[in-house]
Amino acid sequence: MLSYQHIYHAGNFADVQKHAVLVKLLQVLAQKPQKFCVMDTHAGRGLYDLNSDEAQKIGEFNSGILPFWEARREPSPLTDYLKIVAAFNSGDDLKIYPGSAKIAQHLMRPADSLLLIERHPGEFAALQESFKDTPAVKIEQKDGFQCLIDRVPPAERRGLVLVDPSYEIKSEYAELPKQLRQAFIKWPQGQFMIWYPILAAEMHTRMLTALRLTDIKDMLVSEIRLEAPPQESFGMYGSGVIIVNPPFGFETTLNEVTQFIAGHLPVKAAGDVFWLNNRQINPETGMLG
Repeated sequence: MLSYQHIYHAGNFADVQKHAVLVKLLQVLAQKPQKFCVMDTHAGRGLYDLNSDEAQKIGEFNSGILPFWEARREPSPLTDYLKIVAAFNSGDDLKIYPGSAKIAQHLMRPADSLLLIERHPGEFAALQESFKDTPAVKIEQKDGFQCLIDRVPPAERRGLVLVDPSYEIKSEYAELPKQLRQAFIKWPQGQFMIWYPILAAEMHTRMLTALRLTDIKDMLVSEIRLEAPPQESFGMYGSGVIIVNPPFGFETTLNEVTQFIAGHLPVKAAGDVFWLNNRQINPETGMLG
């Protein structure tokens, strides 16, 4: 079951949230002179052509990145993120959207390292093409969840692991807390960033409850929920990001980014930032209340 291709959803509001937060985290890492490593366990293809038939089919970028792109010259919490997007485009037309792998590469220094994992054969081939002139970047066609455990801690002992599965396979909601806990045990001081969709089935709530019950203590969460989906065919009405071991004081930064995005989407949306360990579990349902 490897049918998911992110090109159909590239540049949607979840990408804006995820990548704007990623930029902020990597900027903090780069403030110290010591080198660091970034591992992207579900890297996708690196670059996305928004003029392609796939991206145009649903056009989710129109209600995602596009309104922020059009206002990119106005100072905002997304300024640095939008400058990176602009680096992949010439002029005022938004044609190319950089995925997390390209955004990470853009912010990393020569001594830092980047490991990209992608299992999907077609996406892996496109990822290799996107990075064909960058031999310092390591790309592997493997199971991202397994690499999450096997490849930590990195030699640098500093860094960030981005876990961004498609959740196309429903068991991933249950698998992720187990895999993350194993990775955390091996690298308790490591920083992890996990993205998840919010769908009508609310399967993410079980995942969050399972994470709440682990021995991972510092988990900061950002959620953006739409009042209504931008298209009837688009089942995702919300997007969440979990940060394990966030930088000191990052709650303020995360809230600024979250509220700005939620407040400037073309559909009504609400943003919420909270510490997962502070959320109570309902004794009747066994789920987060």
